[in-house]
Amino acid sequence: MKIRAAFDVGKDGAIVIFREEKLVYKGVIPTIGNQIDLQEIRKILLAEFDCDNCHVVVEDVHAIFGASAKSTFNFGWSLGILEGMLAGMGIAYTKVAPKEWQKEMWQGISPIYKSGKAIDTKATSLLAAKRLFPNEDLRRSERAVKAHDGIVDAMLMAEYCRRKF
Repeated sequence: MKIRAAFDVGKDGAIVIFREEKLVYKGVIPTIGNQIDLQEIRKILLAEFDCDNCHVVVEDVHAIFGASAKSTFNFGWSLGILEGMLAGMGIAYTKVAPKEWQKEMWQGISPIYKSGKAIDTKATSLLAAKRLFPNEDLRRSERAVKAHDGIVDAMLMAEYCRRKF
């Protein structure tokens, strides 16, 4: 049994898990107020990762130019916590830079541009996700109107994980 998963870390992050070829879990990073709910993440990992053939892709992100010190610290803290949980539970993981998984998952997609020459990564990823997962609901909940950026990215990273690992 192969389990492939991805974590999109950050304020609006998400978790996506595939068992073999089937999507078994999709959701935003659980929080209590503005804090990550570590116990809930642990429950998700314990419930879904019950085999030796598991692999997780974690987005290898760095400080964002112009971001405040507080947001950069919180971002790094959440990444570190996640890495610690995966390592502590013996779950294999690989950190992948956004440009690396995007290059693979955007194949055959014409990039969408913001203004000038800057690529709108969120819109381009949404286009790729809708192409690869035409029947999946990419919203945070049934009440949400539009696709959730974290779920979109985590879906694409999980597919990247399935292809590469």
